[in-house]
Order: sequence, then C-alpha cells, then structure tokens
Amino acid sequence: MVNEYLADVRSYMAGVPENEREELLQFYEEQMMDAGLTSEQIVEKYGTPKEFARKLKLEYFIQVDDAPEATDMPAGKRTKNRATLIWLIILGLFASPVLIPVALMLIAALFGVFMAFIGVIFAIYATIIAALAVGVFSFVSGIILLFQSVATGIFFMGVGIVATAATIFFAPLVWRVTKWLFEQVIVFAKWIGRKLVRKNHVEPAQEV
Repeated sequence: MVNEYLADVRSYMAGVPENEREELLQFYEEQMMDAGLTSEQIVEKYGTPKEFARKLKLEYFIQVDDAPEATDMPAGKRTKNRATLIWLIILGLFASPVLIPVALMLIAALFGVFMAFIGVIFAIYATIIAALAVGVFSFVSGIILLFQSVATGIFFMGVGIVATAATIFFAPLVWRVTKWLFEQVIVFAKWIGRKLVRKNHVEPAQEV
C-alpha cells in the first residue's frame, strides 16, 4: 500500500538526483508506516502521487537554491533549477480550484511587474549605450576640431572623456541592480512556494 503509493511518487520525480529522491521517499515511507495510514488517509493527507511528487520537488528545489553552495553552481544549472522552481509553483497554484483566481491574479501582477522591469532596464541600458556613443563621438570630434580651434577641440574631448568614464562607472552598478531585482523576484517566488508546501501539509525533509 505505502510502497505502491511511493513507487508512483518516484515515477513523477524526474529532475531530482536519485540519492536525494530516495532519501526523501525513505523519510516519508517511515512516517507513513509509523502512522499506519490507509490508502485513503495517505491520499487525503499527502494528495495523489503526482501532487505529492510535485510538492516534494518544489521543496527540494527551494532548499537547493537556498543552500550556501548554490552561489558556486554553474550559471546555466542554477538558471535551469530556478526555471523548474517557478514552473512547479505555477503548477501548484493551478492545482487547486480554490487557488486558480489567486494564481491568475499573481501571474497577471508578476507579468505586469516583469514588463515594467524589462522596460526600465531597457531604458537604462539604452541610455548607457547612448552615453558611450556620445562619449566616443565627442572625443573623436574633439580631436578633429583641434586643427580648427584648440579650445573647442579640448572641450569636446573633455565631454567625450567624461561621458565614457561615466558609462564605465555606472555600467557595473546597473548590472548589480539588475541582478538584485531579479533575486527579489526569486525570493518572492520561493515565499509563494513555501506557502504551497505548508498549505499542503508537506513537512520539509531534514536534509536534502
């Protein structure tokens, strides 16, 4: 009974490393066996095998992203993990008919924030690129103008140097701000994920 249920859960846990998956399932197997739950009680408490697998995967990917070593993870792998995490949260929100209106509102709000975020970032980067172009153009123009008017040439060269220096100075700062804003989106997504895990009575594993 318990073994059959967990075997079905296992089949839906693609993406979780085998050793981590087996450790999680062993934890819940012992919990279910100790409680002496019937099939109906297991489904009532944990959901269908597919639903329970989704919750376990969500808990796993939240813990992986929270781990200190996550910052040393290859960028491509961490991006893939985070994409999986967000997808699991979306599935979790739509899994319950009660949460569908909330899910739609959250997704609409997130989409609006995301588009605004993209617009602001695009405007900032466009300004940086324009400033760099102005700096290079002014500096080159200043060199040319030196042969006509030394003062004018020096002025334009100065403008070019200032514009280029400002671009070089602010570009890393803008990149850090961009990364920080993205991290806040991930933090918010994980907050929703934890709410889903607790709402569905999944007790976090002690170690993943």
